[in-house]
Amino acid sequence: MKRGNHLALLAASLATAVRASVLSVADIASMYREEASEAPSCVVTGVVSCVFAWQKNAYALVDAADPNGPGIFVGSNLPGMDRLELADGEAPTVGDLVEVRGVVLPYMLEPGVHASQIRIVGQRTLPAPPLKRLADLELGTFNNRRMTVKGVLQSVRAETLANGPVTMMTLGTPDGVVRVHLRGEWPDLAVFRDREIAVDGVCVPSYNARAEFLRPEVEAVSREAIYAVQRSEAAVCLAPRGGVRPAGVMTWMPQEYDGHLRRLSGEVTYVNRAGRFFVLQAETSVRVDVEGDGLPEVGETVEAAGFPTMSDDCGILALGTFVRTGRNAGRRQPVDFPADELHAVMTHDDPGEMDCHYRLVRVRGRVQRAELTADGRTEFELEIGGHRLCARLESAAASLVEALVDRPLASVTGVLKVSFENNVNTGRGVTIQSLTLLMRDASDLVPEPDAESRRRGLVRLSRTAGLWSLLPLALLVVWVRLRAIRQRDRVAAVSADRRRLAEELHDTIAQHLSGARLLLFSVQNESDRLSEASRGALAMAGDILESARREMRDAILNLQSDEMMMRPPKDFLKILAAKANAAGGARVRTMLRGLPSDMSTAEKTDLIAFAQEAMTNAVKHGRAARILLVSDPLRGGGFAFSVLNDGEPFDAEAALGPETGHFGLSSMRERAARNGYALSFGRRNGWNAVRIERKKR
Repeated sequence: MKRGNHLALLAASLATAVRASVLSVADIASMYREEASEAPSCVVTGVVSCVFAWQKNAYALVDAADPNGPGIFVGSNLPGMDRLELADGEAPTVGDLVEVRGVVLPYMLEPGVHASQIRIVGQRTLPAPPLKRLADLELGTFNNRRMTVKGVLQSVRAETLANGPVTMMTLGTPDGVVRVHLRGEWPDLAVFRDREIAVDGVCVPSYNARAEFLRPEVEAVSREAIYAVQRSEAAVCLAPRGGVRPAGVMTWMPQEYDGHLRRLSGEVTYVNRAGRFFVLQAETSVRVDVEGDGLPEVGETVEAAGFPTMSDDCGILALGTFVRTGRNAGRRQPVDFPADELHAVMTHDDPGEMDCHYRLVRVRGRVQRAELTADGRTEFELEIGGHRLCARLESAAASLVEALVDRPLASVTGVLKVSFENNVNTGRGVTIQSLTLLMRDASDLVPEPDAESRRRGLVRLSRTAGLWSLLPLALLVVWVRLRAIRQRDRVAAVSADRRRLAEELHDTIAQHLSGARLLLFSVQNESDRLSEASRGALAMAGDILESARREMRDAILNLQSDEMMMRPPKDFLKILAAKANAAGGARVRTMLRGLPSDMSTAEKTDLIAFAQEAMTNAVKHGRAARILLVSDPLRGGGFAFSVLNDGEPFDAEAALGPETGHFGLSSMRERAARNGYALSFGRRNGWNAVRIERKKR
């Protein structure tokens, strides 16, 4: 490299350093989203507190003077921005003091830095992180901070992410369950299952696709940062400590929770396809969510073990296992659940006091709805004393649905599932949202025809008889309809042939005529050395070619007119993009707004040809991988249409023209002039752009 180039690069680096603001970790962590969205360049120095497992070259950074204070996310893998690649020896580790250069960005509402350069400048010993509860982390104020969380290890499993293997753990705490991630595969952590452990790590916020905060998770710093804090018997995982009465799990509350594995014995009353079943002991049931394959059958007696947790404001045993211990000779009889008890449950101020969760009950009411669902289930809606209750069967029972068409009374047996709605923000507390009766099989629903259902059956039969009398008229209507369909198919076939012919003419003869006319025009510009007769012959040939070109264009428009007149231009552009994507090569997307739907057929044709030519040039000459077709309304009326591509930049003025056999740009300029478009070429936000504008006429 020449000395002048070295000096230019040094000057550019100095200019970048001058423009970059020197910020602290606390400065960035305290920014509002609007400030971070302005993407200011910055230089920040801090200590690496965590190397994230789920993304390459992603770190948590804290202030060296306040390592247990605010933290920020540092990454380098945002789409559309330069990615930072570090060799293994250059990548920082926990405790490294680093200088980061980059821009401040709002990473999912959390301000952080997209790094363009990371340089290790020293080493620091981090103090022990503070102990935090899950309830503290759920506030969202400890995101990216160092912390220690304690709880009972419930599950350990390995997953493979894009950045390599990760060990995923579930930790039960007095405030609920928290997920923990650790880089690498660590099967030895399984010995800690059902033991109280501590995890030193960084709080990681989890968001949904709408950038809404869902829950806090924990990124463990290292394998050494996970350690047991309570000794337990070696066989505690295989022989869970003392059994628990169902009501003890049903009424479980966080302040009474120790999170350890518990055992429960009873009869299986219900099994579903989601990997869960219900165990009945005395008159109370408990839900067991199974970890792994295999489920018991209804009527079997089992001994189940799992971790107490909450679902639908009700205690369940999660991550459970079970052992079959026998089978009952007959089905257990359900408890009657009359209308007055249902009313008491639905209207009670504190529904948590009503011990009806997952109980095996029998209800009696009138069937209001019976249908098969898209996922292969059968659903029924019962009306009981002015309240509605949904009954669900895991399998499809078409014959049962048909038997209930007259809305008879029915006796239904199943496990009662209560769904709650948390209205704390409105001051109403927790209320019951719905009740669902989970049926074991089709025999759990027994229709009881009464006078009302028999009357409905007679009405249905009379209507059916009346419909049979209309059969001749129905046959006539069908015949007329079939005749119309055949006529429409013939018209569609003719239209398809016309479109195919139009495409062939446009892609062959019309293009050749346009090319020949442009070549002839270039010869005319240098015709001073020719005789008067030769110049006249050239002019006449040009007129003939122009006339032929216009006639060919009109013929193509005539062939396309029936479809062109019926559909707006944006539909054709989407079809154009779909055809390009189906053909492979560049990926074409459309973002179309503001295109007028009342374009003339000729203007539609020119717009589509303009887009086709720009896409062809982008792939053929610019080797583009992505193409965008974008239109927007103009202020004051009119529209702008652009074809953007990520290919190699080009200079429209220096591009080859008709004199060398390249007619693309000349054809674009001609179409733009013919329709009154303002045509421009250039760069737009890092894309090559070909743009036309048409203001309101």
